[in-house]
This record gives sequence, C-alpha cells and structure tokens, in this order.
Amino acid sequence: MNKISEPLTTLDEATQALYNRAIADPSSLTDRERRIITHRPPPQEEDALCRTACEQSVSELVTKAIQKGDSLTWKEAHLLSAGFVPSQAGRLLSERVRMSETDRDLTHRAAAAATTEEMEVAQGNARAVLTRFHAAKGEALKFLKDSDMQNIKYAMNVPWQEHVLGLTETTVCGLVIFISDVLDGASFKGQIEAAMRHGFNCYPNLTNKAVVAKFTLYWVEDNNPRALRDRFTSMRDGNSFPTGLRSDAFLYVDQVAMRSRDTARPFVWLWEPNETAVPLKVDIKHIAPALFARLTQRDLATEKERKWPYRDTPELQHLHRAANRSSNTEGELDGIWPPAHRLM
Repeated sequence: MNKISEPLTTLDEATQALYNRAIADPSSLTDRERRIITHRPPPQEEDALCRTACEQSVSELVTKAIQKGDSLTWKEAHLLSAGFVPSQAGRLLSERVRMSETDRDLTHRAAAAATTEEMEVAQGNARAVLTRFHAAKGEALKFLKDSDMQNIKYAMNVPWQEHVLGLTETTVCGLVIFISDVLDGASFKGQIEAAMRHGFNCYPNLTNKAVVAKFTLYWVEDNNPRALRDRFTSMRDGNSFPTGLRSDAFLYVDQVAMRSRDTARPFVWLWEPNETAVPLKVDIKHIAPALFARLTQRDLATEKERKWPYRDTPELQHLHRAANRSSNTEGELDGIWPPAHRLM
C-alpha cells in the first residue's frame, strides 16, 4: 500500500510580503516583525524564559556570547542556538518539511535577514561552543560503555552539583589521591584524568561547567600504603591540602591497582580513615562524577536526599555491598564499584 503524502503548506500572501520585505530591506523591520520572522517570543516573555533557564536576561546572555563565547555553558549555547521555547525547534522543523522548496528557501532567507547582527554573532559563537561539546561527548561515547553511561546519568540525579556550588568558601572540590613515586605512575595518572574528563563530558546538558572547573584530584606521593590513613588524617588536620577536598575519604594507587591499568576495568582504591571496612576498588571511569556524587550525597540535609535515588545511603559498607555484585566480562566477580548495572 502506498503511503499517502501530506499536502504541502503554503505561506499566505501577507507572510510572503513580510518575508520578501525582510530580504529586500531588513532595516525597515520593527522589533515585533523581526520576532515574528525569527519565531522569537515577545521581549518580556523571552526574558522570563531566559532567566528561568540560566538566570540572566537575553541581552546579558547575548553580551556574554559575544564577549566571552568560550565561557558559555551547554544550556546557554543551546538556548541561543535552538531558541528560548523548548518545543519550538521541533515544530518549526515539522512545518518547514511540509513547505515547498521555494517557500522553505524564502523562510530561511527571511530569518537570516531579520536576525540582528548582535544575535547573529552570539548564535555563531554558541554553535561553535555546541560543536566542541558534541565533539567531547563523541570522544566520551567511544570510551564509555552503555552501562557506564547509565551509571553516570543515574548519579546526575543527585543534587551534588548544587551542593558544591553552594560552598562559597571553597574554590575547589575533589579528592586526595596517593600514589607511590617508586611506581611508574605517570601513564596511569594520565589514564585516570582522561577517564574523569570523559565522565564529565558524556552528559553536557546535565553537567555544570563551574563544577567541572572546581573539581580536582590532589596527587600526593607516598610509598607506604599501610600508613596512608594516618598520613591523610594528619594532612587534613594540618590543613595541608586545599579546603574543599573531601575530608572523609581518599583514593590511592598501589601495585595491585597499577596492574589493573591494562584490564577492562582499571581501578583505584577508596579508603576512609575513620572506617573499619577494607578499602574499596573504584573503576577509574567513575571517580567523577559517580563516586564524587555519592560521597557528596553524605552532606545533604535529609535522609531521603542522602539515599535517593539509590537503595542505600553512601556509607562505605553499602558501596562494598554493591561492589560484591560486580563481575567482569567473563562473569567472574571482581568486587569493583560500581557494578556494571545500577546496584550502586
């Protein structure tokens, strides 16, 4: 059975006349006419939508895009590129698909002519930013498996980013990580940092650039794994590392962890100085954001916030319980957190 094609939609005479005038004499257009042609809401409505989405007016966002385009967040760049009404882009595409080639061309040419020079520059810079975000996400997708993506997306349900940004007295956030200077750790260090970068890049629409800019691993050389808890406690109490790093837990790399770097799931150890539980293996792909989200969850105000959306609160014994369900590609238990499926 042949599919019946939908009839073409036709621009009415008044719209055609407006579009042709925009192309021939864009300086004659009023602000209202420009907004009609470019499908932008009235100024007050547009400002309200922009403030709700990114806490600034449209003019402030345009100025930022022109003067500091590289600092645009994914959300800001997407707003400038796709428009301030979320459902509009899909509707416009659907409408244009049903137009004749002539009307579709007229629509595009009129919109280009009716776009102010400032907005054109701002949108161009926004598209460049989105291109970089998409390229970084593409690299992350090559590195991460579907199960990794699920675990990271699940962790983004925790309001850890808002909590970090609310800590106005700190300029950094992150974790202390001990590594032996006897071991050849340079390559593994780079591997760990690349894994964190991919973890932050896989969901640019959910990740706040300001949080990523604050996040750090504070590397400390130490050749005595048995004394790490005492050294961490002494450094913490002596203010030896930047305020804002987790003071309840640290990471470390020993020979066992170093040997894992060429396996399917390289890991580092997580240890807590005040816990009797043994250290936990943490997949390097999930140091950030998943592990840091879980650790930050401990600081949230209510028990529900400290537990949701997971089964348990993020105490070390609960993370061990989840890791005990983890297995490698051969189905053998490996004890690495998080398990491939969301039992975190």
